This record gives sequence, C-alpha cells and structure tokens, in this order.
Amino acid sequence: MNDALEISNVKARYCAASDLTPVDPAAALSGFRQVFTEDVVGDYGFRVFEGFEELTGFMTTVVAGSSDWMLHMVHTPLIAIDGDHATGDWTVMSQMKRSGSGQIDTVIGRYADEFRRTENGWKICRLRFERLA
Repeated sequence: MNDALEISNVKARYCAASDLTPVDPAAALSGFRQVFTEDVVGDYGFRVFEGFEELTGFMTTVVAGSSDWMLHMVHTPLIAIDGDHATGDWTVMSQMKRSGSGQIDTVIGRYADEFRRTENGWKICRLRFERLA
C-alpha cells in the first residue's frame, strides 16, 4: 500500500477511536493503541500530554465524561514523507453532544501531526491541534 494512503488511514483510525471515547472508552483505548507510539506527544493548545498513557487517559476520561457522542471529520490532507518519518496536516471539524445539557458544539481547527514508521506500520508520534473556532 502507498505510504500516504497508509498515513491517511492511520488518521482515519484516530478519528474513529476519538469518536468512540464517549460511548466505549475501552474500545477507544484499543483503537488508540493501533495509531499512537508509546512516546506520543499530544499538544491540544491548552496543555501538552506526554506519552501514550497520559494522552489517552485524558481522551478516554475527560472527553468521554463530557460528551454523549462525537464526530470527527478531517479534510484536505497534506502529507510529506521523508524515509521513516512523515508529517500530515488536516483541516478538522468535530461535533459533539454535551452530556447533561444536550448542547451540540462544533469545533473547527487544524491538525499538524508527525508519523513514524514502526515495525507495525505508520503511527502518530506527535499530534498538534490548533482550534480556530
């Protein structure tokens, strides 16, 4: 399979796992194991999470605890590959239904990710999210 397509599929699996966090945190965690390196760094603009456990702990508890459902939609990938390292930028729109209030929130932003080729294929080793709205 083409490296760029594999990287796009990794990002799609990240979105699918993220969307599972409110309804099935255990399945989301299993999905995250398929897409993140153990030393992943996640920068969401308000805090930097270092390592798989810290990042996914936040995603499967705080995010899962505040939403009834989530839907990530990523667009316009720009992927650059240099050997066993790659970068990928995506525009994202995410919608979520907030627990309790039932309010539907929409978040618009950009992802700037770094990928590393591992013995198990491409994985995200650094994720940066910039919220635009």
